[in-house]
Amino acid sequence: MPEKTIWTVKRFEKEQGNWFSVESDVLYVDFMEAWCWTIRNIKYKGDEIAGEYGAHGSVVRVDTGTGPKDYYYYGTSHGFETVRNFSIFVDGKEQEASPGKIGSGRTVVVRKESNLGPLDHEMEVTFSASGEHIIEKHSFTVVEDLNERFSFLFAFMHENSKAFDQWLTVLPDGEELEGELRNRVEGRISLGRDIKSVIFYSETMKKGAAFVYPQVYKGAGRLECEMKEGATKHFGTSIVDMMANVGNSKLYFRPEVKGMGYKVGDSFEYRIKVIPFSAEPDEWRDKGKALAVFDGSKQE
Repeated sequence: MPEKTIWTVKRFEKEQGNWFSVESDVLYVDFMEAWCWTIRNIKYKGDEIAGEYGAHGSVVRVDTGTGPKDYYYYGTSHGFETVRNFSIFVDGKEQEASPGKIGSGRTVVVRKESNLGPLDHEMEVTFSASGEHIIEKHSFTVVEDLNERFSFLFAFMHENSKAFDQWLTVLPDGEELEGELRNRVEGRISLGRDIKSVIFYSETMKKGAAFVYPQVYKGAGRLECEMKEGATKHFGTSIVDMMANVGNSKLYFRPEVKGMGYKVGDSFEYRIKVIPFSAEPDEWRDKGKALAVFDGSKQE
C-alpha cells in the first residue's frame, strides 16, 4: 500500500510573477521568486500566521552602498541578493518546477544558494512528515573581511499576523517573560537576553505559533542605526512593530557575528522550528510551551 501523501507542491503565477506553495491538510506556506524565493505567507487551518507585510528570511546590512545613505541591505524584499541555485525535493527527489502541480509526498525540502554581499547564504526549509511544522536552516560562509563594510545580519525575520495579541518567551534557565503586543515602547519589545523560544497567540483566532531554536544562540547587543533616534534599540531577539498603520509584529533574530572572530572561509548556521497550533485562551501557554521542543539529535 502506498504511503499517505502529506504535502502537495504547486507552482503558480500571481502579482509580481512566479510563486510556489507547499501545503498539507493544516499548513500552507508559499514563496515568491521576485523576493529571492523567500517565504511570503504561512497559514494554519486557513488563518494567517505570517503575512505579506514585509520580508521573511535572512538580510545582511553593510555600511557602504550605492544608495543615498551610507548603508545598504542585501536579501528578501531589499533585493541585491544573487540567487545561484534553487531546488525543490519531494521525498528526496528533485522536482521539475513547471507550472501547475509539481509533486506530492511525505516530506518536502526547499533549498536556495545565494550571495548576500559579505556572506554566501544557503537556505533550507524542511516540511516534516507530520504535516504540522517547518524547520528553517540558514547557513552562511564569510567571503569578505567582516571588519570592512559588514554591519549586522538578521538570520531570521518573520512578519507575524497582526491578529496575534499576546507573547511568551522561555529563557535558558526556564524563566518566562510574557506580555501583550499592544503594550510597546517606541513600537518595540526588546527581549533583552538570549532565549530558547517565543510563542505568539491570538485570542480572536484561537491559534498560536511557537518559534523555537535547537540551542540557545548568542544574540548581538543593542544597536541604533539609520532610523529615527530610539526606533532601533533592540537586542538580538526582538519583537518589532515596523509599521504602526499595519500593526504586525516582526520577530527578529540578529545573531552576534562581528564579535565571533570569523575569517574569510569560515561558516556558521542557525535553525528555527515554526509550529502553529490551535488552543483555547486558557490553555495556549501550556500548549505552546509543550510544542516548543527542538530535538536536534533526530530528523523532526
